[in-house]
Amino acid sequence: MGGIESSVQPIQPKLPKLLLLGTFHMGSTTDLFSARTEFVLSAQRRQEIAEVVERLRRFHPTKVALELVTKQNDTVNEQYRQYRKGSFELPVNEAYQLGFRIAADLVHEQVYCIDWMEKGAGTKSAGEVYEWAKEHQPALWDEIYGWLFHSGDQPAAPSYRSILEMYRDCNEPTGVKKHHTMNLNMARIGDGDQYVGVEWLIWWYQRNLILFSNLARLADSSDDRILLIIGSAHVELLSRFIEESGRFELDSAWNYLE
Repeated sequence: MGGIESSVQPIQPKLPKLLLLGTFHMGSTTDLFSARTEFVLSAQRRQEIAEVVERLRRFHPTKVALELVTKQNDTVNEQYRQYRKGSFELPVNEAYQLGFRIAADLVHEQVYCIDWMEKGAGTKSAGEVYEWAKEHQPALWDEIYGWLFHSGDQPAAPSYRSILEMYRDCNEPTGVKKHHTMNLNMARIGDGDQYVGVEWLIWWYQRNLILFSNLARLADSSDDRILLIIGSAHVELLSRFIEESGRFELDSAWNYLE
């Protein structure tokens, strides 16, 4: 007798939820390109930050993960405890201005530092790759990086953008993918047996895999709802690692920024 094919679908396991918020860096940074955020602590800017915090609270995170190195976790959490007591002034840094505020508003006991910034396997910085290409492969340099400088027929950016508008820019899917494409094409920089761009990309992929590893360790319950505040350049690659792992249900920042 032939078997009867069951129409019952297997129950999908409940997964912890993850929201990646791509961010610009509010304070000083060693990044090759950074946003200008003068007067981020003005009354107007503080109000704008509060609006973004309120929007992200709607995700109802159970844990807030920050782009700060794991070695700083104890120090950062002592700062967080002092902030909750009203005795710590938040630095001009998105991990503090957003992360601390959201966690404190939701009465979290701690925040979580998950970044890694060791030398690792890489032998060149992004800046060194950029300068090498500019000097030795100018046509390729223009192909990879030129879009950052060529406004073309695009309308001029407004002289003032709110914090919310800046976060919309950071998480706009086309722009996020374009930055990832730029990074990946850095692998083409080099000549002969000089894999100049790869010498940085090895480190970049290593760092993002470590970020994923730390996120996976952080999710110890299917009821977890983790908010990660991370530089927007990480979002596309890290999202791919997360989706391919099958370990999280990935939410979109657009659901909270629109």
